[in-house]
Amino acid sequence: MIRGVMLHEERRVSLTQAEIVARACTGDVQAFTLLVERYRAPLISYILGLVGMKEQAEELAQEVFCRAWQHLPRIRQPDRLVNWLYQTGHNLAVSALRRPRLASLPSELQERESGPPPDANAPEIHRAVGELAEPFRTTVALRHFSGMSHEQIAAYLGVPEGTVRSRLSRAYAQLRTSLKSLMEE
Repeated sequence: MIRGVMLHEERRVSLTQAEIVARACTGDVQAFTLLVERYRAPLISYILGLVGMKEQAEELAQEVFCRAWQHLPRIRQPDRLVNWLYQTGHNLAVSALRRPRLASLPSELQERESGPPPDANAPEIHRAVGELAEPFRTTVALRHFSGMSHEQIAAYLGVPEGTVRSRLSRAYAQLRTSLKSLMEE
């Protein structure tokens, strides 16, 4: 049994992303699990950069993967599945931002206040990024919350790499202004 698990693990590691996506599209649950493991954290980070609330970002990422599982058999371009995940996450985040949020219940507030946040300035940073105009917010979120390179962002957004650099530069200038009080502390 252990030997079988080891062989399975070795097979998992040797699969390329294209092979994993192709298998997931045929309904292979283990391949889909690999996709979720690989892209869950970056997708949550990306969505968090858009919505600014971790719990909401986690819920939206979960919704993305649920939709992906339902749509896998119908995906026409399996090689673009990762882009589809990010685009779906983006669309869900934008929709969530348009809906009015319900006030937090007192018990939820106590849970959030029970421990110190990992970075005390994170809410202000996410708020400031969320206030950026759409192309700047998306570019900053992809760069800093998902860890994509300039080249990857350009390919994902379908714009030249110079446009990515320009958007980041302009976004950073706006963020410096809006976060000036944090930088002085």
